[in-house]
Amino acid sequence: MTNSNIFDKVAVQMMTTNSETPKLKKIVFPFVEAGLGHIMPMRAVADAFEAKYGDKCIVERTFFFQEENNPDLKYIEEMLIKEVYKHNRNKIHGLYQSFLMNFLGSQKSIRWLYSWWWKRGYLPSMTRMQEFDADLIFHTHFATLFYGCESKYQGKTKAKNVLYCPDPIIGNQWDKRVDFATLSSNLGEKKARKKRGFKKFSTRFATVPFLIRSQIAEYTNSRIEYKKQLGIEPSKFTILLADGAYGVGKLKQTVYELLKSPMPLTIIPVCGKNEALYREFISITPPSHIELKPYGFTDQMLLLASSCDLFIGKAGASNLAEPTYFGVPSIVTFTATAIEKWICAHYTKVLGCTKKITNIKKAVKLAISFAENPSLMKPLIDATIPARRHDGPEQLADILWEELNA
Repeated sequence: MTNSNIFDKVAVQMMTTNSETPKLKKIVFPFVEAGLGHIMPMRAVADAFEAKYGDKCIVERTFFFQEENNPDLKYIEEMLIKEVYKHNRNKIHGLYQSFLMNFLGSQKSIRWLYSWWWKRGYLPSMTRMQEFDADLIFHTHFATLFYGCESKYQGKTKAKNVLYCPDPIIGNQWDKRVDFATLSSNLGEKKARKKRGFKKFSTRFATVPFLIRSQIAEYTNSRIEYKKQLGIEPSKFTILLADGAYGVGKLKQTVYELLKSPMPLTIIPVCGKNEALYREFISITPPSHIELKPYGFTDQMLLLASSCDLFIGKAGASNLAEPTYFGVPSIVTFTATAIEKWICAHYTKVLGCTKKITNIKKAVKLAISFAENPSLMKPLIDATIPARRHDGPEQLADILWEELNA
């Protein structure tokens, strides 16, 4: 072998050794246990993203405050869950917090909350964000968004932060330093663009259809078929009731009022994680003309929503979105926070498929009138048509891919 050939061979070996495989981009989907309204859209987008782009980048799903088994991280999630309970049990609590945030300024308020009031979880959360070594982090909860933005603005991470707000309007609890914000309401986007905080940090925006679970597209049969699948008498007017994952609204009061109905009904109360209420309901012997089918925490909400004729409950985002997708009118009896008032307004005033009646006797009276004469619901059913979409997760998955590679 000549010297020339030897040098050529060595050069090729050096080029092969020194060349590095291009590093794959990384996206993180951090879940937070503080009500299903944050978990379900996160799961919907993560599923859509992995299906379309999972082979082209690194995708990490994590329950942000749980998987490290760190008590200081778990503490933050416990506080968030307690706040959900407090807001549902006492409206004054939510109003007081909203007043303080408006008075002190939302950005200062959330920084004070996470870095001082809940300071034991601050450094562990910041460290967790750094350890991801991500290029993009997608948030459906404001707590992880704060830590993501805080880490980036301290120069400890490089990851872009993209949020999806499950509510029609972005509230003050969301960090304004976010790179890209998405939500499911054109009106909400217009309002957000006007906020000084978002303008200051040059936040970009997009509106996508509500992030309903992709599995909803599999429900193509008739309501009668799904009633039969659940063992429900098809001819009985069926009412689904839910007050969120923790079942602490007006669910109990509404069920007992419905049990007084002279009309044949099927009543399906979903108690979520309120086990005491579920045990109470299963111990009830209803009148012979009423069928009572209580559920605890269940993964069958889509099946239940597809089988009911009317939904009654609080104005949670998914609470209303899923029945609406199936063409089911709603009666809202409870709004725990200003955010839920915005959600309720979206369904009552923008879409027009929902009635808000906080007096339980009046709400049940309207429900019974629908059972007696279902044609009264036709205007409400027709108003659900614009919301019968399930392509939001795919649209947002495309946005995330573009942001990841921009």
